[in-house]
Amino acid sequence: MYEQYKTPLYRLCLRYARDAQEAEDFLHDAFLRIFKDIRQYEGKGALGGWLRRVALNNTLQHLRRHQHWLPVEEQGDWAEEEEAELPPPPPMAELLAHIQQLPAGYRTVFNLYVLEQYSHQDIARELGISVGASKSQLSKAKAQLRRQLSATTTT
Repeated sequence: MYEQYKTPLYRLCLRYARDAQEAEDFLHDAFLRIFKDIRQYEGKGALGGWLRRVALNNTLQHLRRHQHWLPVEEQGDWAEEEEAELPPPPPMAELLAHIQQLPAGYRTVFNLYVLEQYSHQDIARELGISVGASKSQLSKAKAQLRRQLSATTTT
């Protein structure tokens, strides 16, 4: 099972980690949890989906305990954010590299909202932050990504 699922679960962990070593730590902790809790898998749905959920929950739990979230204002500018015109999308590898450069709080909220399709309410509950903080972090993550992408297209 480890050999079959280690690569996709590692990629999931890497989205939330600061670097490859932290992603490996998340992965190993996730597999410890998986092997400990395997009897809880009831056979409903795909095993890979259950493993993914366990790995993501384990990673988020670690982030809640150890991350220093960037301070955000509850009444951020997210509500008034205008969608600026974006240049054509970069190749996926380049985009993922830019996402990895985001500060931890921005990166986590961005990944949960955009890639995992969590709602702001779900993000707030998972991370122990307010809905306003989730929206603000997402807005700031998008703004920083826009700046990074503009800088790479103009250089």
